[in-house]
Parts: sequence; structure tokens; C-alpha cells
Amino acid sequence: MYYTGKVKPSLNKILVALDKEGDNLELILLACQCLTRGKDYGQLSELADKAIKIAPENPITYYYKGIALKNVKGKEQEALINFNKAIEIEPENTIFLKGKGDTHVLLFSDYHLPPQLAEKHRVKAEDTLMKILDIVEKNENPSYLDLLNAGDVSIAIKRNLNAKKFYLKAEKVYEACDETEQNKNIYKDIIKAQKACAKLMEKFSE
Repeated sequence: MYYTGKVKPSLNKILVALDKEGDNLELILLACQCLTRGKDYGQLSELADKAIKIAPENPITYYYKGIALKNVKGKEQEALINFNKAIEIEPENTIFLKGKGDTHVLLFSDYHLPPQLAEKHRVKAEDTLMKILDIVEKNENPSYLDLLNAGDVSIAIKRNLNAKKFYLKAEKVYEACDETEQNKNIYKDIIKAQKACAKLMEKFSE
């Protein structure tokens, strides 16, 4: 149900199942996916903590904790700690790297941060996001999610034409996947990103 794009109904069923199987890691992580998309960061933080206790060796648990903290003002540094833990386990995971890079961007954009410290976050953001492009460009068969992340990074650094290429390729890779490997939620993100990119390019050409 979740992978066909029905996030809220999926979450409701998962939470009911978790009442009976509270330590089921697969259910907890699926709930975390739903909560991330639904932007329920409070409950996401609680379930991420539970997942970390059950499987501290699993990097995705730290990623979800990082996402939850990133979206709470003043918790960005704690978010970075969790993203870094995830990256220590999987150094070339573009999802984890994007979480870290986006958090550095948030801190750089904080008006109240001292200029010298903000500049350090700008450099770290640039290094982290550029690493995503390097990983995807060197990969002969990147996933559609990796390509989506590369497109988002390209938009962030104002390489709109490259973004368009990544987004179009992401759609092709998604369509070529076996149905069991297709996540309709990510497909929606790809199409949404394509449309936003097209508008940016039209605006630039005016």
C-alpha cells in the first residue's frame, strides 16, 4: 500500500500492527518512511530512537533521527551527529549525504549565526553535496533515487540543465525497474522535480 503512494492509510495500518509487534524493525522503519513524508517529526523522532536501540548497526535508523532533528529549530547540530553516524556506516549513500548537506545549508542560512561559523557550514554543504554528484556520475547504474538526489543538488548549485538530465534519467530508470522495486512516492517526487525544473529554466530563458 505504501509503495503505491498511499502514505496515510499505510501509516494507520502500520501503527496498529506496531501495537502488537512493537519491536518489529521492518514495521518501525516503514512507519518512519511514512512519518517523514507526512512531516510528523515528533513521532518520527520517537520511532527512530526505538529503531536505533533495536539495530544500532543499521545506518537508516540514524538517518531518520537526523531528519527528525533537522526539522526542529536549534537541533541541527544533533541532526548532523546522526547523519554522520549513518555516513560512517555507508559513506557513499546519497540519501544520507543529502540529509547532511541540507542541514549544513540550513545552518549557513541562519541569519543569527556568526559569519565565520556560517562560512564553515557553507563549505561543508558544498563539499557534501558535490560528493553526491561525484558518486552518481561515477556509478554506471545509479538508482532512480540517486538520480533524483543528483538533480536536487544540481538545482541547489544552479546547474538547471544538468538537473533536467538527472530528473529525466531518474524517470527512465524508474520505469525500467521491476514493479517490486518501484516506489510510487519517489516517482511523484521525480515528476514534481521535473516540473519545477522546467519552470526554473523557462524563467531563466525569459
